[in-house]
Amino acid sequence: MRDWVMRWMRAWIVSGFVLAAVAAALAGGLLGGRDGADRSGEADQADQAEAAPSAVPDLTATAEIRRSFSEPGVVSIAVTNHGDAPVRVLGVDLVSESFAPLGIQETDANVPPSVNPRDLMIDYGEARCPDGLDSTTAPSQVVLDVETEDGAPHRVTAPLPHPNGTLDRLLREACGAALVAASVSVELGELQEEPDGTLAADLTVTPGPGVDVAADEVRGSVLFEVVAADLSGPVVRVGFDAHRCEGHAVGDAKQPFAFKIWLSIDGSDPLPAPIPVSDEQRQRLLDMLDSRCGHAGD
Repeated sequence: MRDWVMRWMRAWIVSGFVLAAVAAALAGGLLGGRDGADRSGEADQADQAEAAPSAVPDLTATAEIRRSFSEPGVVSIAVTNHGDAPVRVLGVDLVSESFAPLGIQETDANVPPSVNPRDLMIDYGEARCPDGLDSTTAPSQVVLDVETEDGAPHRVTAPLPHPNGTLDRLLREACGAALVAASVSVELGELQEEPDGTLAADLTVTPGPGVDVAADEVRGSVLFEVVAADLSGPVVRVGFDAHRCEGHAVGDAKQPFAFKIWLSIDGSDPLPAPIPVSDEQRQRLLDMLDSRCGHAGD
């Protein structure tokens, strides 16, 4: 009897250990599974957050004329970033029925979040003038190829304000220049030194067949004064003198030879016609400027 009791107790103890081990294993599996699922879910959420594309930047644009950077065929596109992070602009395109398309023009400019725009200088295409000098620009827009902070590329289309005074002005100037180029030719003759050290030359304006042309005035540049006593004939005698002598003015002048004669074509309002200046004439003008300003020998 005693042996049977001992055997029963040993069996009961062993089975207790087995049941405890099984229970522990099941509990560990359940906890481990739950913990693993939690970690897996967190990883999936992190991966999804990392893979989510960035939002399209909130950008607007206007067309501007900046006097310090004013050149024919160039307009400033002022881009404002209304978002919270900087944007890198890699390309700009002016899309308008009033100008021939040029496609995306490469640039590389960072535009930080700000109420102040960032100027991007781009070329615009040949003007289209369906109404001649009375043409106005059609609704236009700017296409921007940009990159956000995460390196994601985006293409943003920003409508320009319409009517657009800036584009209208550029269109009128371009249409006027096209009319002048098709109607007259302008030639500057040999520069001759005057007794006072200034220079003078004959300026010949030749109209095309059937074109009525009248000269209104001549204008010089930031460095040179250009004057004419009589504008009534086809050959105008013009004089050149120094206008600015300061070193910073001479060094910073971007268009020192942008001389113009203003012409009325078949009764139109006066339009600017460029006065062409050869390399030899430019050198003579610079020599005269040095002499008149006392720069010679500096």
